[in-house]
Amino acid sequence: MYDVTNELRSIRCTRKTVNAMVWVIVTGAVFYSLMTTTPLVAAHSEWEWSGWALGVLTDAAFILSISADATLSRHGVKGGRWPTVFRWVTGLASLFLNTWSSVDTGDLVGVAIHSISPGILICAAEVSPIYRRKFRDLELTLTEAVTVKVVTQSLTPKKSRPARAANGRRKTEQNKAAIRQAYLDGLTPTEAAKSIGVTRGYVSQRYKEIREELKLTT
Repeated sequence: MYDVTNELRSIRCTRKTVNAMVWVIVTGAVFYSLMTTTPLVAAHSEWEWSGWALGVLTDAAFILSISADATLSRHGVKGGRWPTVFRWVTGLASLFLNTWSSVDTGDLVGVAIHSISPGILICAAEVSPIYRRKFRDLELTLTEAVTVKVVTQSLTPKKSRPARAANGRRKTEQNKAAIRQAYLDGLTPTEAAKSIGVTRGYVSQRYKEIREELKLTT
């Protein structure tokens, strides 16, 4: 049977894994790029000691793009055209710096080898926002389903032996159902108590039970 709570936990775990792997890719690509681009830039600069600066600048711009996309995607927002252009400019700049030494000498194998790191980085920058938005949509959908499920379970009366006060039990069940709906509608305990006709303390106690059960699912 489909367990929405476990599925929500699985989605969150996968999202965190994807985020972690993106930063592993970024870190590895930046480190490799600095080793590859520094000699090239130093050979074409009047100050050999500054060869690392252009590589750092390019990689810092790419990290800026990745970080901004991560935040926007977490809130389901698309960056638009210019962020995409920015990613591709920095990505292609990194590709050029990594491969030009091999291109200049006609080393096709070297070109292929040094294209791998920036190529993976460019692809990761394009797919990671898509993954994040999809995971966010799934989390919102499943979180809503879990909330309804927990609230329903916590306020649904369990089966019990027939009691003498049948009318009172029915009234209690009706109150629980009304409180559940009030919680889902976002009413405060005071508003819910006034609407249902019970004490505010009783409503607050039920709200507390619902919140505690919701915490166990996150």
